Amino acid sequence: MLHTHKSLYDRSLEKTQEQVFINSLRKEFELSPAESQGVLDLAQRCLFGEVPSAVGVIRFICASEQAKHGKPLKDLDLLEVSITLDNGVDDLNVLRDQGSEALRQLKIMRLTEETYEQGGLLTQEDLGRILQVSSRTIRKDMQLLQKDGNTLHTRGNDQDIGPGVSHKTNIIDLYLSGFTYHEIMRKTRHSAFAIKRYVSTFGRMLIMLNKGLTKVAEISRLLGCSERLTKEYLVLFKKHKQGDHWPPVYLELIDQLQAMYPAKKKTGGQR
Repeated sequence: MLHTHKSLYDRSLEKTQEQVFINSLRKEFELSPAESQGVLDLAQRCLFGEVPSAVGVIRFICASEQAKHGKPLKDLDLLEVSITLDNGVDDLNVLRDQGSEALRQLKIMRLTEETYEQGGLLTQEDLGRILQVSSRTIRKDMQLLQKDGNTLHTRGNDQDIGPGVSHKTNIIDLYLSGFTYHEIMRKTRHSAFAIKRYVSTFGRMLIMLNKGLTKVAEISRLLGCSERLTKEYLVLFKKHKQGDHWPPVYLELIDQLQAMYPAKKKTGGQR
């Protein structure tokens, strides 16, 4: 058991910013471990002083998506990513409505997706370290999430699942397929408010398409989201489209949004 904990510590240590700096000093300047640690301590005091911990968003060292399996961590291509550990009110709503287990599972989805979007992959041990739980708990959470149809990009299983879609696209797909808000909340561990926000964004895209906008870059700019996400939404739009006709759920979404903003007039378009 002690050996297992020591191995976990060593693997986690290799991914800290401090250890990456020390390893760089040892490789590039051939300094001893003690000398490297001394340079690190001096640099931290002179450059940063007392650095406050980030609130909400944290930085984390992880393996690159391109890093090959089977190599020791010290020989892998590592990168630093910014990930959202605390998403404020949305997280609090999930905690209140669904409990601490659902909140932890929501964070697993968010952390792995944000890391993947930045070109990295987290391991189960990474997630356990960030969320302060055991790898066994993370493994159980991931099994439950995948059972409910959620895509998880981690270093252990990414090679087996393909590109997948974002959690936002998955939520909208469930909504368009007729699932209720309560069912979507249970499957995706998101708050009702977050689900409504994602669905509203998809509805805004429908209005743009109805007005003749088709360029991904322009739609992305108006929606305030990435082009990757816009492309996923467009694929989803075609999936649920009924030939040349728009399904009732599309028209309902447009009507709901236009009722909220009466200054926006309806157009004939493809309706």
